[in-house]
Amino acid sequence: MFKRVIYEDWAKIVPIISFVFTFGVFAFATIRALCLPKNRCEQLADIPLKETEK
Repeated sequence: MFKRVIYEDWAKIVPIISFVFTFGVFAFATIRALCLPKNRCEQLADIPLKETEK
């Protein structure tokens, strides 16, 4: 009834899968960064400028 599908040229699919995965990660990071509230962005931007007490 169902035939087993054997894809012998798997080397052509691996770059496509890795590209889709990488694109998904960067798209998620970009969307998450764009959805941050304004006050949280300012707070994160000020972190390197804050003086710490020793």
